[in-house]
Amino acid sequence: MPFYVLILPSRCFTYTEMESEILCFSPTGGGKKVAEAIRRGLENIDGGNVVPCIFAVPVYGGHMPELAKKRFKDVNSRDKRPAVLVAVYGNRAFENALADLDAFVRGRGFNPVAAGAFVCEHSYSTKETPIASGRPDADDLKAAEEFGRQVGMKLAFGDLSSVDAAGLEDEPSPEDSVRRFSAFVREYREMQASRPQKYVPEYDVELCSGCGACIEACPAGAVRDDFSIDDSLCIDCCACVKICPAEARSFKSPFAVPLAENFSVRKSPRWIL
Repeated sequence: MPFYVLILPSRCFTYTEMESEILCFSPTGGGKKVAEAIRRGLENIDGGNVVPCIFAVPVYGGHMPELAKKRFKDVNSRDKRPAVLVAVYGNRAFENALADLDAFVRGRGFNPVAAGAFVCEHSYSTKETPIASGRPDADDLKAAEEFGRQVGMKLAFGDLSSVDAAGLEDEPSPEDSVRRFSAFVREYREMQASRPQKYVPEYDVELCSGCGACIEACPAGAVRDDFSIDDSLCIDCCACVKICPAEARSFKSPFAVPLAENFSVRKSPRWIL
């Protein structure tokens, strides 16, 4: 079962008809690792002429990112091609992201035959506020590969039945953690209503080497040539922060501390097929 991998972290994207794709919006690379592990599992099963398309997106605010929808807008299937849906999230919750992705791919003619949610290191994770740090780890990738193997077995048996991705439930977090985080979100929204503020990554001009890696990595084109940030474009994915070899960039999100404090209990991969 041959695969062609199309990764979409950059600003430029053109779609061409291919035998098989991984369509992955992965600004910091976690979703890419998960999607490739799923592909490895699929490759171990002979599915005959049935070759699925893997869609992998991160969860932003409980939803599929709008920028991912824009990147995939020209992707269509004329024959209800099987699709494997993947949402990656930072150990809090994937909420409505899979349901969004399900509706999106169905609207473009695909048939979702499997859906999974996997934990990746949160964009806001730092040494001081670790949030799913180091994930996906070896166990996560092993699970992703097993998920791919199970999808391959389903297709090998000729089962093209659809799944309802919205039916995949989040693994519950501790009630106290959810309550504390919800209280923080309410306070944050009240503050934003009275004193709106846009948080974007910062950079230390003394540490910056001018290599331009942040400009290349930004999926939204928000990093200007002078390394400042266009806050109207920034999606807070922290790709520029994670990739900087000089550690010249940082992002001081007010969400980092409450996320780290309340969602440290490890969540496991989940899927339906």
